[in-house]
Amino acid sequence: MAVARRGGSVVINAFRIAGRLAVSDGRDGGSASFVWVQRGGRFEFELRQPVSQKTWRLSGDNRGARLEGGEGGTRHAGSAEALLSDVLGWHVPVAALRDWVRGLPHDGTPMESAERDGDGRLHRFSQDGWQVAYTAWREDGALPVRIRARQANYSVRLNIQDWAVARE
Repeated sequence: MAVARRGGSVVINAFRIAGRLAVSDGRDGGSASFVWVQRGGRFEFELRQPVSQKTWRLSGDNRGARLEGGEGGTRHAGSAEALLSDVLGWHVPVAALRDWVRGLPHDGTPMESAERDGDGRLHRFSQDGWQVAYTAWREDGALPVRIRARQANYSVRLNIQDWAVARE
């Protein structure tokens, strides 16, 4: 299993998740099904919009990101966040989500506040201006399956239907 340690906790650093993503800026919104594969610092994130059936493949690492698909061809930027904002108009904290989907605060950024549930897992926390809440966990309680994040007018919701720890 691909794991590391952070603050005494075992941390998964390679995984595959699939589910639904919904975003909103307070006026407009969008949704897509997704498949996200993370291997250490590298990621591949495929999005498919349900009505238009447009598909995008977002990939990258800490040096930059690439977005393929849709009608704009291939685009590059310094971050996945910048590409999603420029191409789709979606404000999604992709770098932070890598940690948030694992039930962790974003590494290297302090939490402003935190609440834990009866099992000691993060239930709600604030970080980088985002209010993050875990609303459901896998049956074994180890990993979140529903995450809501809000910053000002922006909101991001993830419903993870398939969670798999990968081997690097």
